[in-house]
Amino acid sequence: MAVISATDRKPGPPEDADFALVVDFKKGEESPTRVFTAASDLIRSFEGLDRVLARSVDSSISPVMILEDVEVGSLKIWLKNALRSTDDQALKDLDWRPAVGKYLVRAKYVVLRWIDQDDAPRSLQDLRREIRDLAAETDVRRLPDYAPPDPAGLIEIAKQLQDAKKALGPNDRVYFDGPDGRVEVDLSVDINPDELADLATKETIKMPPAEMILAVKKPDYLGNSKWDLRHGRRSISARMEDTDFLDAFQNRRKDVRPGDALRCKVTIEMRYGYDNELISETYAVQTVIEVLEDLNDQGELF
Repeated sequence: MAVISATDRKPGPPEDADFALVVDFKKGEESPTRVFTAASDLIRSFEGLDRVLARSVDSSISPVMILEDVEVGSLKIWLKNALRSTDDQALKDLDWRPAVGKYLVRAKYVVLRWIDQDDAPRSLQDLRREIRDLAAETDVRRLPDYAPPDPAGLIEIAKQLQDAKKALGPNDRVYFDGPDGRVEVDLSVDINPDELADLATKETIKMPPAEMILAVKKPDYLGNSKWDLRHGRRSISARMEDTDFLDAFQNRRKDVRPGDALRCKVTIEMRYGYDNELISETYAVQTVIEVLEDLNDQGELF
């Protein structure tokens, strides 16, 4: 059960708390919701990170974050990791929760430092190995079979943490307080999403242009985003790289409406991660051959 209290006592960790998230904000500034939005998004990111981290120890462990206390002054939120497990024989006779709880907190330090590492090239593989070593130190399974965390999962959490920081202003500060001390989150570090995607990619395969018929769900009227298309039952987003067609469409010399289709030549770029699983597919329309009008509404006329 979550317990929220406001008090003027000297700040100190609640007895059961594992760590604290501190948002030190500039009082008297506009947009006060930024503080609570950032705090909420950061906590949500930590919850997602715990799920990624727990799978490196045992897939049966399900972490749940519990609110222990909230202090006034700076917004200081004390949190606790509650851990549950399904019926896993390897965990039945072990008091594994303290070790795993300590691992989840220590791994958060590692991830936050990795995100803020702005003076050298980041290595996702080094991050995964460091987290795997921390998981092995729990010795929960009594076997050296601890897996590094899912690379795509780590990248997604890094994106969420980046987005959460953007809600705060230049005079705000964010800290992570835990048993190994306080770490300030560097709000000035802004990792490009493409850079994060590249870090998770082991190999990229680009297919040569192939002819396809893609139904139009939503054209890009402004010219600065992707087209929402459909191939069979699958929805896709695609860059429109046929500049002649795009110019004609945006200047109303070509009429394309939702429900129409494009006969076009399309390239597909597929990214594979270090576990050889498909991470993403990127579609690009190289050439529009013709626009196929949606004739369904005209069937009764003929």
